[in-house]
Amino acid sequence: MVNQWLNVRSLISEEDLYQIYKYENINEYLKFHPVNVVEHARSIEKWIDIPTPVLESYKMIGRQTPLVRAYRLEKQLQTNNKIYLKREDLLSNGSFKITSALPQAYYGALEGKKSVFTETGAGQTGVAAALAARLNGLDCKVFMVRTSYELKKLRRLMMEMYGAEVLASPSKDTKAGRALLSNGESNGSIALATSEVMECISENSDSFNIAGSLLDFVLTYNSIVGLETIKQLDEEGVQPDIIVGCVGGGSSFGGFALPLIDRYKGQLTQVICTESSSIPTLTKGTYCYDHPDGEGLGNKLLMYSLGYDFKPPAMHASGLRYHAASPIVSYFVNKGFIEAKAYEEKEAMLSAIDFSRAEGVIASPESSYTIHAIKEICHEYDNKNIVAVITGNGQLDLESYGVFL
Repeated sequence: MVNQWLNVRSLISEEDLYQIYKYENINEYLKFHPVNVVEHARSIEKWIDIPTPVLESYKMIGRQTPLVRAYRLEKQLQTNNKIYLKREDLLSNGSFKITSALPQAYYGALEGKKSVFTETGAGQTGVAAALAARLNGLDCKVFMVRTSYELKKLRRLMMEMYGAEVLASPSKDTKAGRALLSNGESNGSIALATSEVMECISENSDSFNIAGSLLDFVLTYNSIVGLETIKQLDEEGVQPDIIVGCVGGGSSFGGFALPLIDRYKGQLTQVICTESSSIPTLTKGTYCYDHPDGEGLGNKLLMYSLGYDFKPPAMHASGLRYHAASPIVSYFVNKGFIEAKAYEEKEAMLSAIDFSRAEGVIASPESSYTIHAIKEICHEYDNKNIVAVITGNGQLDLESYGVFL
C-alpha cells in the first residue's frame, strides 16, 4: 500500500507559488484547519508520510481501489483503444472524498478539536466528512446546498446515518444565511455554504473545517489515488497515453492526474479535465485572483473563476458546481499541460447511462463528463492507453439519472 502523499505544491516552482498565493495570509488557515494541515498547506517538501492510524483507516474504507480494464465499454464504443478505470466508486462511503477527509479529521482530533463544520454540494464531501468525523470521535455539522438538500435526500440520509447534522444552505443558523434568505436567495451554492462554515468556525474555537476541494492540501491527500494508479499501471506493464478526469473544484482530478503528470511528463499524448458547460470554470472562466467563498471574505487566490458571486443553475443535477478551480490545477491548465473540455449535461448523463449498460457500473453524475470524454477520445484516437478515474458511486443519484431515462 502507498504510505506517502505526493505534495502537489512541490510540482511548481517557489516563484510561481508566490504568484499564486501572494494575497494569501497563511495564518488565516489557523482559524479553519488543524495545525498539521496548515503545515502541509505551506510545505514544499515533495513527500509527506501518512500516519499509521490514517493508513489503517484507509484500509478499512477500501484503499487501495482497483484499476480495471473496461473491456465491455471498449466493445460498445467499437474502439481499439484500451480503457483503464480507477474505481473510486468502490470505497465504502461511495466516493474518493473520504481519502482527504480522513487525515483532516485525524489531525483535528489529535489537536483536541471537538467538532467539524463542512460544506457540500452534491453530497459526497458531506458524507465523507460525516464518516471521517465519526471514525475520529468528532461531532459534525454539514451545510448542504439547498437545491441538493432537496433533490439528493438519500445522500443527506447517509450523512445522518453517520451521525452528522445536515442543514440546507442558506440556513437560518448564520448571519450570512439569514441575509441571503431575507433577500429571497434560497437555492444556494458551494461558495455560500463555505461562507456559513467560516462563520461558524470563527465563533467556535473547538471546531475546524474538513475541506472537500480546491485547496492544495486536499489535492495532496488525494494524491494517493494517482500514486496507486501508477503502481497498478507498473504492475500491468502499461504506459498511459491519455489521462482523463472531471473537475468541480479540482480535488479528484488533481489527486489522480498530477502524480501521473509528474511520473510520465513528456510521454503523455493528452491530459484532459472535463466540466459542465453550465458551470464552465476552466473553459470560460477568467484566470485571476478571486475569493474561494461566496461572500468575498477568504484570501484571494490565482485560479480560474466565474466570480465568487456566481450562482449555478438551480436545476443542474450532475454536480461540478463550484465557481472556481484549484489554483494548482488552474496553473497547469493555464500553462497548457492540461486541456479543459466542457460538455452539456444531457450528453454526459446519457453517456453514463450507456456506460452502465456496458460495464454494469452506475457512476456518479460528476463522472458522466469523464465517461463522455472517453467516448469523444475514442472517435479521435486509435491504439492509445486511456486512463480515467470514476470518482464516485451514482446509486444514490438515481433521481438525477431518472430525468434522462
